[in-house]
Amino acid sequence: MAEIARPDRFRILIIGRANAGKTTILRAVCGAEGEPNVYDQDGNEVHDFVASQSDILCTHAFLQRGEHNIEYSLMFPNSPGFVFHDSRGFESGAVEELALVREFIRKKANLGSMQNQLHAIWYCFSTDSNRFMTAAEKEFFDTIDTGTVPVIAIFTKFDALDAAAFSALSEQGVPFAEAQRRAPVHAQAQFNQGLLPLIQQLAHPPRAVVCLRSKVSILRAASELIEGTGATLDGGALKVLLVQAQCVNVELCMKGAVDR
Repeated sequence: MAEIARPDRFRILIIGRANAGKTTILRAVCGAEGEPNVYDQDGNEVHDFVASQSDILCTHAFLQRGEHNIEYSLMFPNSPGFVFHDSRGFESGAVEELALVREFIRKKANLGSMQNQLHAIWYCFSTDSNRFMTAAEKEFFDTIDTGTVPVIAIFTKFDALDAAAFSALSEQGVPFAEAQRRAPVHAQAQFNQGLLPLIQQLAHPPRAVVCLRSKVSILRAASELIEGTGATLDGGALKVLLVQAQCVNVELCMKGAVDR
């Protein structure tokens, strides 16, 4: 009986509209500064990817010259333990993209322990947007059951909510320094009371929610995301694989080794 090949890379589908900070997240997790290498379905390197200035939080965003291809793998040379697939966010009426992602998840989620299995989905929302979730994005959570593959909702640019909370506290007469100190806690409370219930009421809500501020250290942001992802994984082997992949964070690797 042939031995089943165990995955040696942690595979993630990252979804989000332009300016959601996807590239910043990938670089933070991988401890990378440059561009990723891009590979097609057969493992051949693709050289027709170009950089764009469309992502405000980072230097570049990953855009393909021509048709977007979710099947392509993105890998940073210094972090070979991670494989990423990139999907554009769903604008209203994005029927084709939604169907494409649905099929990709269905196919990748049913590969068992094979090398190309999808292990997690990171869904990015930008909190500095007036419309944090489009109708098409709501349809994703209402109609797509990802099965054993956990979805982690990532709310980026949480500083925008901090700023709004600071303004609200200042208008209430709270002194400047005190308003600055209380703003993050107030913002989190407002998020928990307002936006979070909208996420939790979806037919297939994310298994974890991670809020990232652009002003915190990159290492801390990466740790929060990896720990949040690890908490959603069912198998101990996958948790170990995730920690091993995130070897750029020495502290987290040591914590993972102790927890095993």
